[in-house]
Amino acid sequence: MKKYLKKLGLAIAVVALSLNLTSCEDDNVNPVDNNDAIYKAVLKEYVDEVVITTYRLLAEAALDFRDAVDALNANNDALHIKAAADAWMVARIYWEESEAFLFGPVGEDAFDIDAHIDSWPLELIDIEAVLANDATGLTGESAWLLDAEVIGFHTTEYLLFRDGQARGSITEAELKYLTAATDALVWDCVLAYVAWAGESNVSTPVKNAFNENQDVKDLFNDRPNFQNFGDKLKNGTGKYNGSLVAAISEISDGAADIADEVGATKIESPYETQAVLEVESWYSWHSLDDYQNNIISIKNAYFGGRGATSPKTNSLSAFVASKNAQLDTQIKAKIEDCIAKIAAIGTGNKSFYEVVRDQINAQYVDAAVVACADLGNLFKQISSNIIE
Repeated sequence: MKKYLKKLGLAIAVVALSLNLTSCEDDNVNPVDNNDAIYKAVLKEYVDEVVITTYRLLAEAALDFRDAVDALNANNDALHIKAAADAWMVARIYWEESEAFLFGPVGEDAFDIDAHIDSWPLELIDIEAVLANDATGLTGESAWLLDAEVIGFHTTEYLLFRDGQARGSITEAELKYLTAATDALVWDCVLAYVAWAGESNVSTPVKNAFNENQDVKDLFNDRPNFQNFGDKLKNGTGKYNGSLVAAISEISDGAADIADEVGATKIESPYETQAVLEVESWYSWHSLDDYQNNIISIKNAYFGGRGATSPKTNSLSAFVASKNAQLDTQIKAKIEDCIAKIAAIGTGNKSFYEVVRDQINAQYVDAAVVACADLGNLFKQISSNIIE
């Protein structure tokens, strides 16, 4: 989910500091100072290698999605609908891989991007009312100001997919709606990236997109505490009031939060209530992939790098291992266990929509729910027992 770091010097410094932890009294070294240096190294790895990289990829994928929708406007046919649906899917994956850090700029106390981009179930009655009026007058700017349940990933998904497949055709009204909602989606994705990385650190295409909508810029300018947020987290400044403990706790707390949400909200709740409309991403039948990508977001955050197969030197995992090797081993094993058990829900080549609708595979659903709860509890132990 992210990418960045000065590795060699920091790695040497952190290893040395870690070794000194066992003999700090003899060397007259303050152990708090040691932890602060380690925390800064972990936070830098996390922000640069995971968070900002993920949001960069998300913003770039959103722009690619808009290009595909523009091409669909020029040629409204099945081939271009499929291309737009495929581009939507790429952006969707990056978003789901960001959900271990749904705090800071994307949170409700900042720009509320999470709710704006990813609310479900949809307000289908309202969406159909706009379509019945041929989406007259709907623009990207006006769409961005609409309620979250009629824009974002799931509205664009609804317009592009049915029963897990790209639609064969869409109406002109649907295309107008899709175009406007895609603009709104682009601005939210770009806003997340700019807020974390800083406007001066993004590419020209991203910067141009960020400056397209004055309402987006006004919101950004109105909340300076959430600008250049990556630097604030790395240094424990801004909302963290100089506390590196509070800053690094965001990593474990964010992981615990999404583990709990995946198990209790995304999987258990719709299954128990048989509420198929509450299944996330069910138009594309991408739900189980979404949930696994959420756990991958946890893995990336914990390992200190996107797609890392083992923990980076300055990862949260490495720090936890230095304090409690058993807990680190349990967390790494439970991450893989969660991914496998979520995938198993689809046993029989079923989508989660079908699993909920037909009330099948209950044993796999239960196992995944328990695994997610266990993972959340393990991460809670980091904030309560390891970080000090």
